[in-house]
Amino acid sequence: MARLFVAVWPPEEVGDVLAGLPRPDLPGVRWTAPERLHVTVRFLGDCDEGDAVAALSGLRLSRAEVVLGPAVQRLGRGVLAVPARGLDDLAAEVVAATRHIGQSPPARPFTGHVTVARYRGRPPAGYAPPVRAAFAATEIALVRSDPPGSYRNVAAFALL
Repeated sequence: MARLFVAVWPPEEVGDVLAGLPRPDLPGVRWTAPERLHVTVRFLGDCDEGDAVAALSGLRLSRAEVVLGPAVQRLGRGVLAVPARGLDDLAAEVVAATRHIGQSPPARPFTGHVTVARYRGRPPAGYAPPVRAAFAATEIALVRSDPPGSYRNVAAFALL
């Protein structure tokens, strides 16, 4: 079994914008490595790679325009994220196609975002740099998370 998720990777120039955000040395804050910045469309957890590839292979998904920003914000407990709008329909189709594999999809609505940091304890006061970027999502990727936190694309699926 592999720990898997479905992601949209931003193009290099948008990744550079995200990686260029200020990263002050703050107690309890762990910044996301630039090569790991992505939007999770669906977290599958531990499941069979072949089952996940099969579930995603038959999909005919449309491209999406992804808009990031307007600023970094807190998301839930312990996450600093950049909002990512425009992937709701894509995420709903991926969830429908993969509902039977991996961990159950969350009951809450999809909240597109790029996690830029995780923190413990109190949230960093006043950290909300502006972010303005957009890109066309032209593919989704099935990604494997390997210890100690490296990501590897298992398969990519073009969006039409």
